[in-house]
Amino acid sequence: MSLKLRGFTTKYATRSSPSSLWAGRALPRVEALLAVILTGLAAYLGLRFATEAGPLWRDEVSTVHLATLPRFADVLGALHLDSAPALYPTLLRLWSSPGWPDPDAAFRFSGFLVALAAAGAVWAAARTLAVQAPLLGVMLFCLHPSVIQTLGTLKPYGAGAVFVVLAFGAIWRLASAPGPRAMLWAVAASVLAVQTLYHSALLILALCLAAAAVKASVRDWRGVLCVAAPGLAAAASLVPYVRVIVRSQDWRPLSQIEPGTGHYLVRLLNIFSFWNPWLMALWLAAGALALLAAAYTLLRSGSRWAQADQGRLVYVLATMVGGAGLLLGFLASAGRNAEAWHLVPLLALVALGLDVVLSPSLRLRLARLAVVGCAIVVMVPLSARWTGVRQTNADVMATYLEQSARPGDLIVVNPWFVGITFARYYRGGVPWVTIPPMEDLRIHRYDLLKRRMAAPAPLAPLRQAILTTLEGGHRLWLVHFPWLMKFPAEGDVPAPLPPAPGAPSGWRDSPYGLAWSREIEHLVQTHALRSEVVAVKVGRPVWWAESVALLRAEGWRGP
Repeated sequence: MSLKLRGFTTKYATRSSPSSLWAGRALPRVEALLAVILTGLAAYLGLRFATEAGPLWRDEVSTVHLATLPRFADVLGALHLDSAPALYPTLLRLWSSPGWPDPDAAFRFSGFLVALAAAGAVWAAARTLAVQAPLLGVMLFCLHPSVIQTLGTLKPYGAGAVFVVLAFGAIWRLASAPGPRAMLWAVAASVLAVQTLYHSALLILALCLAAAAVKASVRDWRGVLCVAAPGLAAAASLVPYVRVIVRSQDWRPLSQIEPGTGHYLVRLLNIFSFWNPWLMALWLAAGALALLAAAYTLLRSGSRWAQADQGRLVYVLATMVGGAGLLLGFLASAGRNAEAWHLVPLLALVALGLDVVLSPSLRLRLARLAVVGCAIVVMVPLSARWTGVRQTNADVMATYLEQSARPGDLIVVNPWFVGITFARYYRGGVPWVTIPPMEDLRIHRYDLLKRRMAAPAPLAPLRQAILTTLEGGHRLWLVHFPWLMKFPAEGDVPAPLPPAPGAPSGWRDSPYGLAWSREIEHLVQTHALRSEVVAVKVGRPVWWAESVALLRAEGWRGP
């Protein structure tokens, strides 16, 4: 009778407790439904990006041209000119092999497929990490404006993020429930991650170290070796690329910067928040809430619930801290600026990590719902606007010049890398050249740029061509970044830089690009009778990274 009474009491208490009903039935359904709705919204925005992004911009064009070189041996031979291993160019080569009637549309659709794969990876990793509905993983990662762009862009960063997310869940599965299938899955995800992006090796290292710390805390030394296996396999898979990486060091100094450590921390926060103060405040609030929740969980060491979750919590926290430290440390030591696409995999780990930290209890799950609600208000409008932005307008300039430039005119594209996009879309007969002149504009040829920087007068032929064009009564067309072409004051003669690395900046390319621009600006200002900006309508906002303007100069002022 006592058993019946005990059962009746428990049953009655369960029925009569609103919080138990809410936590046990209603809340999981609300979370799952909201996560599904947000995932659908992410898919819609990914599709909208694919249809609204327009033609390919220079990084995408370079990737496509690399992947579609005449022979696959040429692709492998050119890897030292790129920043990723062979896996992504190989997949892109296979995707382009059917000969699509509209290649740009086909490539954009492949980016949409990567966005879908990213959403699936988030759900798979969340389930492995005991999160039934990855609200923050979907909201702060899949719906992030920079992530939508990175996933949809024809660069390996989106696919690399997918494999890192899969490895996040797979390595924890190996640590918590080791077995042959768990080992195979963890090794495969880790190897695919580093074969897509070199710097994914740092995040795989962080994942393996975090899992090893969990196993070492309970003196499971065999488990430590087990979770180290995926990292060792990933490292071994990169051995064939050692020579490629060494060869690439010849041109790497051209794009290096020398900021302090604070620069990278500020850059990290700005990229995560998309330079939006409200989103930044939301990230900081979510981070502070997660730290308090983690501290509370870890301090409750006597609780059975806490013991079950401590290992998973340690794994997630160590991954977030270790991953950020290793990735930012690498970028700082390599002198590379932290761009949004570099940090997308880390953003995924942090967003999923917040899901794990804020999911064990009713109060934390309600706090997570509040964070998601605020994020919807702030982030969704940002993402909706961002997915309607064109990635380039260099193709529009190319079409305009096909119709407007006449025989005898000269087109100058500044800087040289915009010529990669311009070359893909320009079909006119009027000759064109870049600043500095480059003989190969299929891919980013920093090795050729290095030769131009070391030459005593790299712009001499271009200067003569400009003078001949203007003196002959023809027009000069300048396709340029508005912020780069700024005519000096009258009488201000720009000083040329000595051949590299003779300048104080050494082999850094940006001072030379600026000096070359000033040299051509002064030449046009001195010898052209008149110049004016040509308004070429695009119809939609254009991403700042490749939003170019058009200047027309004509007439002859004499020597």
